Amino acid sequence: MTTSLHPPDGPPPAIDAGFTVPYLVYGTLRPGGSNAHLIGRHGATHGGSSTLDGYAMYDALAGYPYVVPDVGARTVALDIVLPPADAAAARALRADLDALEGFEGAARLNHYERVAVPFAEPGTGRSRWGWLYVAGAGALIDGLARIESGDWFRR
Repeated sequence: MTTSLHPPDGPPPAIDAGFTVPYLVYGTLRPGGSNAHLIGRHGATHGGSSTLDGYAMYDALAGYPYVVPDVGARTVALDIVLPPADAAAARALRADLDALEGFEGAARLNHYERVAVPFAEPGTGRSRWGWLYVAGAGALIDGLARIESGDWFRR
């Protein structure tokens, strides 16, 4: 299912809130990826697969990919991670994911930035907000090879 760039109802979640917002993962956090174990550690679940238009994927050559906004017709394959219902577990999941992605908060030189983006919910097509980690100012993507398939597992 491809995203609708139509924003969901309501504003995007604040960067320090939105603990019930799904995470859109496209690399090592996907099922079968080297960091997928972090998802189950806190009781989060896999909520299906989707794609996201308007992004390009690059091979970091260090065992993980980057995505960046791209106005072209790029599509990124991703999996949806549903946070646990328990508030403490959802906060612990956020802390683990932010640490893994090198996100230390807004206005920092982050390896990845956590941004709220609209995506289409599998099955319903309903537009909703999801957290996506995109290459941050601390990531060096110049000269990296683009993954034309948009799928980290099919590069």
